[in-house]
Amino acid sequence: MSDWSFVLRLNQSLTPEQADAFDHCDAFADGSVSYTLGPEDPDLYAHHPDPAALSELSCDVEAPTLLDAVAQVARDIRLVPGLRAVGVRHDDTVTVPETPRELAVADQVLRLAHELESLDVAPGTLRALGLPTGTP
Repeated sequence: MSDWSFVLRLNQSLTPEQADAFDHCDAFADGSVSYTLGPEDPDLYAHHPDPAALSELSCDVEAPTLLDAVAQVARDIRLVPGLRAVGVRHDDTVTVPETPRELAVADQVLRLAHELESLDVAPGTLRALGLPTGTP
């Protein structure tokens, strides 16, 4: 298996409660996925974290393929109430000058799943498309 490094974009920044749930979730116990948590009162600090970084997870995951690694983290993040994956970014421009096809597909699937969550779509339809339904 290979190690895959990528950034998973979330639907929102982590709250302190979600960060606590993340920290106590067995799926993330190996430290392969990390987050940035902003201060409770950012106005008290001279340096502010990039708002985009607050809704991203840095991932270094061992898996057979990049798509498998993205799918694993996207599935596991749903264990934290209120969080879901909405996109993915792969910054390795040295060895992969173009976005790998499977990563582009994963990004599109995550965005589609995010958009479909707000619509009244039967779970069987999502399951038939191979998209997450939020139910086992």
